[in-house]
Amino acid sequence: MARSDVLPPHVDPSIREVNDVLLGIGGITYTICYVLMARQSIRDRTYSMPLFSLAFNFAWEIVFALYVAEEPREKTMFTIWMLIDLGLVYAAVKYGANEWKHAPAVGRHVGKIFAGMLAWWCIALYAVSSWWVDPVNPVNPKVGKAYRGVKGIDTDELGFMTALVAQVVLSVMSLAQIMIRQSSRGSSYTIWALRFIGSLAGLTLNYGYCWWVWPEAHGYYTTPINIVMMVTWILADLGYFVVLCKVPRVHNTVEDKSK
Repeated sequence: MARSDVLPPHVDPSIREVNDVLLGIGGITYTICYVLMARQSIRDRTYSMPLFSLAFNFAWEIVFALYVAEEPREKTMFTIWMLIDLGLVYAAVKYGANEWKHAPAVGRHVGKIFAGMLAWWCIALYAVSSWWVDPVNPVNPKVGKAYRGVKGIDTDELGFMTALVAQVVLSVMSLAQIMIRQSSRGSSYTIWALRFIGSLAGLTLNYGYCWWVWPEAHGYYTTPINIVMMVTWILADLGYFVVLCKVPRVHNTVEDKSK
C-alpha cells in the first residue's frame, strides 16, 4: 500500500502496519528462498525454478524495480530480488543442459532460449504497466489511490494481478517439473516452506486483509478469476509438497560429482 494513499474515514489506519508486516514476511521469506534456491541449484547442477517462470519473475522484478516502483523501500526490495535472481539465472544457463539430455538442441541453446523468454516478459510487463498507470487514462482508477501525484492510479492492483499470474505460473510449473524429474533436484523442504509462506503472507493474506478493511479499493480480490487463480496456486503448492515427500532425495553436491 502506497504512503500516498488517502484512507477514507471508516478505514482503520492500522491497515498500513498490517500491510507492512505481511509484506515484510513475504519479502524476507522470498529473499532467503531465492538464496537457498541458487545454492541448491549449484549444488545439484540444475535449475530450481522452471525456466519460463524464472524469466517471468526476473522480468517482473526488473520492470517493477526500474519503472513501476515509486517508494524507496519498494525499489530496494525489487532490486535485491533482481540481484539474487542472477544466481538462479547463472545456474539455469550453466547447468540447464543437464535437464534436457532428451532434447539436445534445447540443452545447447538454453541460454539463448532463456534470453528470448526474458526479453518477451520484459516487453509484455512493461506494456501492461505503462497501460495501467497511464496518467491520462489509467486502468480501473479508485478514490483514495494515487501514483506519482496523479489521483486514482492504483499500482496495488497492478502489483496484485501481475504477481498472482506469476505465482500461478510458478506453482503449476514447479509441480510439473518435480513430477517430470521424479527427484528432489534443485529443491528442499525449506525452500518449499519459505516460498509457500512468503506467497501466502505477501500475496493472499495481505491483499485479503486490505479487501476486508477497505473493500471499495480492493474489490478485485474477490473477482471469480482471481479466486480461481489463488486456489490454483495454493493447491499446486500443496501438491508439490506431497510429491516432494515421495520422490527420491538428492544428496550429491558439486564436490561429490567431481570425484
